[in-house]
Amino acid sequence: MLTLLTFHGSDHLPSHSPFGLKAMCLLTMSGQDWQAEYTGDLAAQPLGRLPVLRVDDRLIPDSHHIQEYLEAQGADFNPGLTAAQRALSHAVIRMVEDSLRVGLVHDRWLHPDVWPILRDQFFAEVPAPAREAVAGEVQAQVRAGLMGQGIAQFSEEDRLRRLGKDVIALETLLGDGPFLFGATPTAADAVAGPVVDMIRDLPAETGLRRLITDRPALVAYADAVRAAIYPARVLSAAA
Repeated sequence: MLTLLTFHGSDHLPSHSPFGLKAMCLLTMSGQDWQAEYTGDLAAQPLGRLPVLRVDDRLIPDSHHIQEYLEAQGADFNPGLTAAQRALSHAVIRMVEDSLRVGLVHDRWLHPDVWPILRDQFFAEVPAPAREAVAGEVQAQVRAGLMGQGIAQFSEEDRLRRLGKDVIALETLLGDGPFLFGATPTAADAVAGPVVDMIRDLPAETGLRRLITDRPALVAYADAVRAAIYPARVLSAAA
Protein backbone atom coordinates (compact mmCIF):
# COMPACT_ATOMS: atom_id res chain seq x y z
CA MET A 1 0.00 0.00 0.00
CA LEU A 2 1.14 3.55 -0.77
CA THR A 3 1.61 5.88 2.19
CA LEU A 4 1.34 9.65 1.91
CA LEU A 5 3.30 11.59 4.51
CA THR A 6 1.81 15.03 5.02
CA PHE A 7 0.80 17.65 7.57
CA HIS A 8 -2.27 17.03 9.70
CA GLY A 9 -5.56 18.76 9.03
CA SER A 10 -8.83 19.42 10.79
CA ASP A 11 -12.30 17.94 10.88
CA HIS A 12 -12.97 19.93 7.69
CA LEU A 13 -9.70 19.58 5.78
CA PRO A 14 -7.81 16.27 5.44
CA SER A 15 -4.56 18.27 5.46
CA HIS A 16 -3.78 21.92 6.10
CA SER A 17 -1.21 21.75 3.30
CA PRO A 18 -2.47 22.71 -0.19
CA PHE A 19 0.15 20.44 -1.72
CA GLY A 20 -0.67 17.65 0.72
CA LEU A 21 -4.36 17.83 -0.12
CA LYS A 22 -3.50 18.00 -3.82
CA ALA A 23 -1.55 14.76 -3.45
CA MET A 24 -4.47 13.19 -1.58
CA CYS A 25 -6.84 14.15 -4.39
CA LEU A 26 -4.48 12.73 -7.02
CA LEU A 27 -4.15 9.48 -5.10
CA THR A 28 -7.92 9.26 -4.81
CA MET A 29 -8.31 9.94 -8.53
CA SER A 30 -5.66 7.33 -9.38
CA GLY A 31 -7.69 4.52 -7.83
CA GLN A 32 -4.65 3.12 -6.04
CA ASP A 33 -4.83 1.82 -2.48
CA TRP A 34 -3.18 4.31 -0.12
CA GLN A 35 -3.18 5.61 3.42
CA ALA A 36 -2.23 8.88 5.09
CA GLU A 37 0.45 9.25 7.74
CA TYR A 38 0.51 12.61 9.51
CA THR A 39 3.85 14.06 10.52
CA GLY A 40 5.57 17.36 11.08
CA ASP A 41 9.10 15.96 10.90
CA LEU A 42 10.57 17.82 7.94
CA ALA A 43 14.17 16.95 8.76
CA ALA A 44 13.52 13.31 7.88
CA GLN A 45 12.16 14.13 4.41
CA PRO A 46 14.28 14.05 1.22
CA LEU A 47 13.73 17.72 0.33
CA GLY A 48 12.97 18.91 3.84
CA ARG A 49 9.29 19.40 3.11
CA LEU A 50 5.98 17.61 2.70
CA PRO A 51 4.13 15.83 1.12
CA VAL A 52 6.17 12.69 0.48
CA LEU A 53 4.88 9.44 -0.98
CA ARG A 54 6.34 6.25 0.48
CA VAL A 55 6.42 3.37 -2.00
CA ASP A 56 7.95 0.34 -0.30
CA ASP A 57 11.39 1.64 0.77
CA ARG A 58 11.36 4.55 -1.70
CA LEU A 59 10.43 8.12 -0.77
CA ILE A 60 9.00 10.38 -3.49
CA PRO A 61 8.96 14.06 -2.42
CA ASP A 62 6.96 16.92 -3.95
CA SER A 63 3.41 16.73 -5.27
CA HIS A 64 4.58 17.15 -8.87
CA HIS A 65 6.86 14.12 -8.56
CA ILE A 66 4.05 12.20 -6.89
CA GLN A 67 1.80 13.01 -9.85
CA GLU A 68 4.48 11.84 -12.29
CA TYR A 69 4.86 8.57 -10.38
CA LEU A 70 1.12 7.92 -10.45
CA GLU A 71 0.97 8.73 -14.16
CA ALA A 72 3.81 6.30 -14.78
CA GLN A 73 1.64 3.70 -13.04
CA GLY A 74 -1.17 4.36 -15.52
CA ALA A 75 -3.19 7.18 -13.98
CA ASP A 76 -4.68 9.71 -16.40
CA PHE A 77 -5.46 12.97 -14.63
CA ASN A 78 -6.59 14.77 -17.78
CA PRO A 79 -9.03 12.36 -19.45
CA GLY A 80 -10.47 13.63 -22.71
CA LEU A 81 -8.58 16.93 -22.73
CA THR A 82 -7.24 18.23 -26.03
CA ALA A 83 -3.64 19.36 -26.36
CA ALA A 84 -4.78 22.99 -26.03
CA GLN A 85 -6.78 22.18 -22.90
CA ARG A 86 -3.80 20.37 -21.39
CA ALA A 87 -1.67 23.45 -22.04
CA LEU A 88 -4.32 25.65 -20.42
CA SER A 89 -4.51 23.26 -17.47
CA HIS A 90 -0.75 23.55 -17.00
CA ALA A 91 -1.01 27.35 -16.99
CA VAL A 92 -3.91 27.31 -14.50
CA ILE A 93 -1.99 25.02 -12.15
CA ARG A 94 0.98 27.38 -12.22
CA MET A 95 -1.25 30.40 -11.60
CA VAL A 96 -2.91 28.76 -8.60
CA GLU A 97 0.23 27.31 -7.06
CA ASP A 98 2.48 30.31 -7.64
CA SER A 99 0.01 33.11 -6.97
CA LEU A 100 -3.37 32.31 -5.42
CA ARG A 101 -1.88 29.73 -3.03
CA VAL A 102 0.68 32.31 -1.94
CA GLY A 103 -2.18 34.67 -1.15
CA LEU A 104 -3.66 31.93 1.03
CA VAL A 105 -0.33 31.50 2.84
CA HIS A 106 -0.15 35.25 3.40
CA ASP A 107 -3.56 35.44 5.04
CA ARG A 108 -3.00 32.30 7.10
CA TRP A 109 0.30 33.42 8.56
CA LEU A 110 0.24 37.22 8.51
CA HIS A 111 -3.38 38.36 8.80
CA PRO A 112 -3.83 39.53 12.41
CA ASP A 113 -7.30 37.99 12.78
CA VAL A 114 -6.44 34.66 11.16
CA TRP A 115 -2.99 33.85 12.50
CA PRO A 116 -3.83 33.48 16.23
CA ILE A 117 -6.51 30.91 15.38
CA LEU A 118 -4.47 28.89 12.90
CA ARG A 119 -1.34 29.12 15.04
CA ASP A 120 -3.02 26.96 17.66
CA GLN A 121 -4.19 24.50 14.99
CA PHE A 122 -0.89 24.28 13.11
CA PHE A 123 1.16 23.88 16.28
CA ALA A 124 -1.31 21.91 18.38
CA GLU A 125 1.28 19.20 19.07
CA VAL A 126 3.74 21.70 20.58
CA PRO A 127 3.31 21.98 24.38
CA ALA A 128 1.31 25.09 25.25
CA PRO A 129 4.11 26.89 27.17
CA ALA A 130 6.40 26.75 24.12
CA ARG A 131 3.78 26.99 21.39
CA GLU A 132 3.79 30.75 20.91
CA ALA A 133 7.59 30.98 20.75
CA VAL A 134 7.95 28.06 18.33
CA ALA A 135 5.12 29.32 16.15
CA GLY A 136 6.55 32.83 16.18
CA GLU A 137 9.90 31.58 14.93
CA VAL A 138 8.29 29.70 12.05
CA GLN A 139 6.03 32.67 11.29
CA ALA A 140 9.12 34.89 10.99
CA GLN A 141 10.57 32.47 8.44
CA VAL A 142 7.31 32.46 6.47
CA ARG A 143 7.16 36.26 6.60
CA ALA A 144 10.69 36.49 5.23
CA GLY A 145 9.78 34.12 2.42
CA LEU A 146 6.68 36.12 1.54
CA MET A 147 8.67 39.32 1.57
CA GLY A 148 11.22 37.75 -0.76
CA GLN A 149 8.45 36.49 -3.04
CA GLY A 150 6.96 39.98 -2.96
CA ILE A 151 3.35 39.49 -1.91
CA ALA A 152 3.96 40.70 1.66
CA GLN A 153 5.41 43.95 0.33
CA PHE A 154 2.16 45.01 -1.31
CA SER A 155 -0.62 47.01 0.28
CA GLU A 156 -3.85 45.13 0.93
CA GLU A 157 -5.45 46.95 -2.00
CA ASP A 158 -2.65 46.00 -4.39
CA ARG A 159 -2.56 42.42 -3.16
CA LEU A 160 -6.29 41.92 -3.62
CA ARG A 161 -6.25 43.53 -7.05
CA ARG A 162 -3.59 41.05 -8.18
CA LEU A 163 -5.23 38.02 -6.57
CA GLY A 164 -8.63 39.12 -7.80
CA LYS A 165 -7.45 38.60 -11.36
CA ASP A 166 -6.60 34.97 -10.51
CA VAL A 167 -10.04 34.47 -8.98
CA ILE A 168 -11.79 36.00 -11.99
CA ALA A 169 -9.73 33.79 -14.33
CA LEU A 170 -10.83 30.69 -12.42
CA GLU A 171 -14.45 31.79 -12.39
CA THR A 172 -14.36 32.48 -16.12
CA LEU A 173 -12.76 29.15 -16.96
CA LEU A 174 -15.21 27.31 -14.72
CA GLY A 175 -18.23 28.62 -16.60
CA ASP A 176 -21.14 26.29 -15.93
CA GLY A 177 -18.81 23.71 -14.35
CA PRO A 178 -19.02 21.67 -12.33
CA PHE A 179 -15.24 21.38 -12.87
CA LEU A 180 -12.70 23.50 -14.70
CA PHE A 181 -12.80 21.37 -17.85
CA GLY A 182 -16.32 20.02 -17.76
CA ALA A 183 -18.07 17.17 -16.04
CA THR A 184 -14.97 15.21 -14.94
CA PRO A 185 -12.37 16.42 -12.41
CA THR A 186 -8.84 16.74 -13.75
CA ALA A 187 -5.37 17.56 -12.43
CA ALA A 188 -6.22 21.26 -12.40
CA ASP A 189 -9.12 20.60 -10.03
CA ALA A 190 -6.83 18.69 -7.65
CA VAL A 191 -4.84 21.93 -7.35
CA ALA A 192 -7.45 24.70 -7.63
CA GLY A 193 -10.24 23.03 -5.67
CA PRO A 194 -8.28 22.67 -2.41
CA VAL A 195 -6.88 26.21 -2.62
CA VAL A 196 -10.32 27.73 -3.23
CA ASP A 197 -11.72 25.60 -0.40
CA MET A 198 -8.93 26.61 2.00
CA ILE A 199 -9.42 30.30 1.22
CA ARG A 200 -13.14 30.14 1.97
CA ASP A 201 -12.25 28.12 5.12
CA LEU A 202 -10.11 30.92 6.58
CA PRO A 203 -11.35 31.28 10.18
CA ALA A 204 -11.80 35.06 10.00
CA GLU A 205 -13.08 37.48 7.40
CA THR A 206 -10.39 38.72 4.99
CA GLY A 207 -10.47 40.45 1.65
CA LEU A 208 -9.17 37.31 -0.02
CA ARG A 209 -11.86 35.15 1.56
CA ARG A 210 -14.52 37.58 0.31
CA LEU A 211 -13.15 37.22 -3.23
CA ILE A 212 -14.26 33.57 -3.03
CA THR A 213 -17.36 33.71 -0.86
CA ASP A 214 -18.87 36.55 -2.91
CA ARG A 215 -18.84 34.23 -5.95
CA PRO A 216 -21.45 31.48 -5.64
CA ALA A 217 -20.01 29.59 -8.61
CA LEU A 218 -16.65 29.20 -6.86
CA VAL A 219 -18.29 28.17 -3.59
CA ALA A 220 -20.24 25.51 -5.51
CA TYR A 221 -17.02 24.51 -7.27
CA ALA A 222 -15.23 23.92 -3.97
CA ASP A 223 -18.16 21.78 -2.83
CA ALA A 224 -18.08 19.77 -6.08
CA VAL A 225 -14.35 19.08 -5.80
CA ARG A 226 -14.72 18.12 -2.16
CA ALA A 227 -17.50 15.65 -2.99
CA ALA A 228 -15.73 14.17 -6.01
CA ILE A 229 -12.06 13.75 -5.10
CA TYR A 230 -11.45 14.56 -1.42
CA PRO A 231 -10.36 11.47 0.53
CA ALA A 232 -13.38 11.20 2.80
CA ARG A 233 -12.04 8.06 4.45
CA VAL A 234 -9.14 9.96 6.05
CA LEU A 235 -11.09 12.99 7.24
CA SER A 236 -11.69 11.46 10.65
CA ALA A 237 -7.95 10.86 11.08
CA ALA A 238 -6.97 14.38 10.07
CA ALA A 239 -7.74 16.18 13.31
